[in-house]
Amino acid sequence: MTLGWTIPAYNVRESKRARQVTVKVSSWSGLEVVVPVGFDRSEIPEILRSKAGWIKKSLERTRPVEELKRPASICLGLLGETWRTEYSPSPGKRVALSERDGRLLSLTGPVDDPVMVAAALSRWLQQRAKDVLVPWLHRLSAELSLPFSRAAVRRQRTKWGSCSAEKSISLNRNLLFLSEPMARYVLVHELCHGRRLDHSKKFWGLLETFEPNARLTAAKVRAAAELVPRWAQV
Repeated sequence: MTLGWTIPAYNVRESKRARQVTVKVSSWSGLEVVVPVGFDRSEIPEILRSKAGWIKKSLERTRPVEELKRPASICLGLLGETWRTEYSPSPGKRVALSERDGRLLSLTGPVDDPVMVAAALSRWLQQRAKDVLVPWLHRLSAELSLPFSRAAVRRQRTKWGSCSAEKSISLNRNLLFLSEPMARYVLVHELCHGRRLDHSKKFWGLLETFEPNARLTAAKVRAAAELVPRWAQV
């Protein structure tokens, strides 16, 4: 707890993948604590107190959910697709989403709640990204002879992609909003990290053998966050 401020209510979520406690803040889920299975939850309050300053600043930076708006359409630049959205209020605790002919997304349930709508659209986006990005990464890996060990698609706030020392690549689902050249650059960039896990001159030399305009594209990718709609950022 910081002076004059009390840690707000929070949710606790167990994750089989978690190896340590992670504290997350978002505009639609609020304050969330992710813990490994079997973790002693009595330790959570002290962990939160130790992070109180960061939690307070993060909550202040997070834009309120009232700013969320239901999108009338969704443009996936990488796929050259534009999906219309249709909202039908109905009883239920969760917004359900289904794809219809003519690239129509039909959402039913408590669709007057923009937070619930954002969550449903995010689940859809996550699956689309996994179906598209992982196979594409495998194809590029074979084509360029740049192997990797594992691939995952996640919602990442500050990175388009990352590669570990074990050649495990993580891709941001929001790559679907980028153009094909920019998204391809990110995938090739991470594949190159499988050979050189740095940003040295040798790394850029390797990258430029596959992406001749790598530095120019890198600048475009850094500025591409504005292409990601608000609902996909929460």
